Amino acid sequence: MSTLPTYYSLSKILNRVKTIIDTNVAGKYFWLKVEIANINFHRSGHIYLELAENRNGNTIAKCKAMIWSSNVAQIREALGGDFNNILKKGNEIFCCTNIQFDTTYGLSVLITNLNLEFAVGQIEKKRQETIDRLKKEGLIDLNKQIQAPPVISSIALIASENTSGYQDFVKNIKDNQYGYKYKLEVFSSAVQGNGAEEEILDKLITVNRKKFDCIVVIRGGGSKMDLDVFNSYQISKQVSQMQSAVFSGIGHETDITVIDFAANQAFKTPTEVSNYIINKSFKFEQKINSTYDLVLEKYSKLLDGKTSSLKLVTEGIVNASNGFTRLRRGSLHTLVNRLVSGASALINNENKNLSLITQEQLQQGKRSINYHVELINKRTEMLALLVENVINKKRDYLNNALILVSSNSPKAIIKKGFSIPRVQGNLYKGEKLEKETIIELEFKDSTVVTKYIKIKENGR
Repeated sequence: MSTLPTYYSLSKILNRVKTIIDTNVAGKYFWLKVEIANINFHRSGHIYLELAENRNGNTIAKCKAMIWSSNVAQIREALGGDFNNILKKGNEIFCCTNIQFDTTYGLSVLITNLNLEFAVGQIEKKRQETIDRLKKEGLIDLNKQIQAPPVISSIALIASENTSGYQDFVKNIKDNQYGYKYKLEVFSSAVQGNGAEEEILDKLITVNRKKFDCIVVIRGGGSKMDLDVFNSYQISKQVSQMQSAVFSGIGHETDITVIDFAANQAFKTPTEVSNYIINKSFKFEQKINSTYDLVLEKYSKLLDGKTSSLKLVTEGIVNASNGFTRLRRGSLHTLVNRLVSGASALINNENKNLSLITQEQLQQGKRSINYHVELINKRTEMLALLVENVINKKRDYLNNALILVSSNSPKAIIKKGFSIPRVQGNLYKGEKLEKETIIELEFKDSTVVTKYIKIKENGR
């Protein structure tokens, strides 16, 4: 006689669990705030996740989750450009879900929607916490205490080279209307996505080992999620401790990132940063020219004063010696002539010096004009070559796109051995069908007519 206690099969236990869940939870939707512990974008279009709840650094709950491909498109449309920024490992999300239990695959959370407002709020919370921490540590205004030189000649640029913000900055600096020359060294780095924070931080540390007049950190416009890397505590702390003035041009109109607070000066766009640097050079040149004009004016006034004084002295001598000249007319006349001649010679000499200075300035002006005319001609030729190169690249891109579109047309797909399912003449997209529904499978040279029996889910 068996002495084993009463036992149950695993399937019976799990079926009982499934019945309980199906009765009380299945079909009901609820919002869940949870952290993404892991995520996998499957080639089928489904997204598989591992969700977790952490408290005081410890994981207190964890389960599998998924987003079916049919919901991915809807969520991508709702999140727009922030889709990849929100759905990544380590982020906390606010999602609409329901529960599914399978005796083979276990408990799963099905995510049907994500809340963008919550994700943006998390960014704002993180941004404010970072600002408060930098203020508490006395770092927020540290870089602002560095005074950039009146003329900036060497620039360290941290940016992504394949962005419009980078191209706008470099073009404006190199092709500025005044012909100023700058030593520009580029430290290329990703400005969003996985690894961007580590890259930017590494470039800042590398730049800080060298000496530049200023350090420029730029990127084009973007959403709050796109700009979140510039709310990083580590990046902002490094910016505040740089040995040179840091100028930020993050390309936003209303949103201000933490790096803008930590930088020496913050600008709305990369172009505004370049304009500021160029204008500093222009103002310095204007100051030099104004100083030269002031020296020249003072020199002219001094010469006029000396001439007037000489005339007054001459007139006084003439008036005081009217009586004496009757006795010594000859010698006095000779003396007066010598004084007048000497004064005239002095005046003529000063006028010649002034004329030489004026001629030299005119020659310098002509040389400057000729130089800039030649520079403009060379850049015009270069621009024509660049435009032609861009046109050729775009033409090649369009040709490749046409080939790609042609190769993925329905006729081309059928020729590869695939079929197109149709129900009542309409394309079948996986919707629910009644049993015995006629399905036509269109192949390259024939059409197969069959009936719907049941749906078999992929992988099961």
